[in-house]
Amino acid sequence: MGFLRFRMSRICMVGAFVVMLQPACAQQQDDYEYERASICMMLIKHPAKKFGNEIQYVFSRMQMPSRFNNHDLGVRLVSFAEDREATKNIESFARQVALGRRLVAKWFDRDKTTGKMDMKLIQERGLYNSTKSDVNIARSQFRGKALLEDAGELLLRNTYFVMNDITYVDKSVGFGIFKDALNVTANLASIWAVNVDVAKSDNPFENPSLSSINAKLDDLKGFKVKIKSYLYRLKWNDDIANQFYSQYYIDSDSYDKKKKVGFENEKNLFELEYVGMVESSHANTTLSGTTTNEQLVRKVCTRAIDKNLADLQHQFVEFRIKAPLVSTEPIRAYVGMKEDISETSRFEVLERSITKDGKIEYKRVGVIRPVKGEIWDNRYWASEEKTKESVLGATTFSKVSGGEFYPGMLIREIR
Repeated sequence: MGFLRFRMSRICMVGAFVVMLQPACAQQQDDYEYERASICMMLIKHPAKKFGNEIQYVFSRMQMPSRFNNHDLGVRLVSFAEDREATKNIESFARQVALGRRLVAKWFDRDKTTGKMDMKLIQERGLYNSTKSDVNIARSQFRGKALLEDAGELLLRNTYFVMNDITYVDKSVGFGIFKDALNVTANLASIWAVNVDVAKSDNPFENPSLSSINAKLDDLKGFKVKIKSYLYRLKWNDDIANQFYSQYYIDSDSYDKKKKVGFENEKNLFELEYVGMVESSHANTTLSGTTTNEQLVRKVCTRAIDKNLADLQHQFVEFRIKAPLVSTEPIRAYVGMKEDISETSRFEVLERSITKDGKIEYKRVGVIRPVKGEIWDNRYWASEEKTKESVLGATTFSKVSGGEFYPGMLIREIR
């Protein structure tokens, strides 16, 4: 009964939020956002390997790719205690630090001191996921009543964790040969007690004692890295949601110390499920736009991560982004080379509709493909390289099949 009372109070609050924000939605009809997954990314540290310090330095300052909601937890770099299979290390780390529970706590803006939570982030990201086609949806009263269920289906179930492992490929020994020892920590869980930000004095590009680079920028042409990216998804379903809301959710009107302690001691409810891994290599073939070694390493590592994220989206349907059409004459969307789009790519066009109980569903209404020469170069540093495709601003598509499209419809890659 307590859960039902809470659920109704949340529904009323969420519904009021939708109604309150209708004018803002209407005023921003031309501001299109991805229907974005939320992602937390970390990097395995290899300080003993060549360029290990440089790679972790640029990663710790790397911006989250804009096509995802940033679900950063404040830790970007981790070290593993044993040189064993990566997935075992990652999953052991996730259990020891209760990573799934921390991802859920961030969703509900949990106060570490009091244990109190709120729905602000869910409301905010639910709004970011809106497009022009949702304006009329938001006006439906029953739509507000379904928002909480959609939050679970569209937001929490689309929460991902990506662990990246980036290592320099030494041309003198060949691709794939890495024999340096891993940095060891005695207790993985202690990582959360450590300030992982690298101090300015620890900048390897400025501190020779920390740096592997003793060459001029021209000598680093062809700088190459190998990257493995491991994808995990937060497990979230109705049973987990019901247990969370009834046993652990605390707001400003319902403080319960037992719920606070219970959540902090929960070790089994919030789990990460392994989705898959991709591996690739990436090299800088041009120094165009870069003037320092730091810019060069940052460019190579950022593009390598973008490439692996795109590969993960190619391989795993649930991880694929849905981007809105921003125009239909011509057909255009804010996706491009960063998403690894090519002339052979195909996208389905989706129209949102509302079921009789007020929940969102998607229906395919057509298929489109990129136009040759009109694929936007939105990769990191492309504007500094001044490629001709970087000024396009969006990718242009041609219709393969379907009826009439309108701005705000979503596109999703198909294989």
